[in-house]
Amino acid sequence: MSKASNIEARMKQLRELVAWFEGDDFKLEEAGKKFGEATNLAKEIELELSDLKNTITVIKESFDS
Repeated sequence: MSKASNIEARMKQLRELVAWFEGDDFKLEEAGKKFGEATNLAKEIELELSDLKNTITVIKESFDS
């Protein structure tokens, strides 16, 4: 799986978790667990985006040389 498709898959999972908070299935008892899952996904997405940005920067610099 490419980095971009992995990021997209994680973002889809994050959107689904956010929708759960906004939906009718929301249960306070599950909110802490779901929030933790969402937080972890957001951190993973941020790390992967940072890594992808670094890769793009390196490629761009090689073309600028």
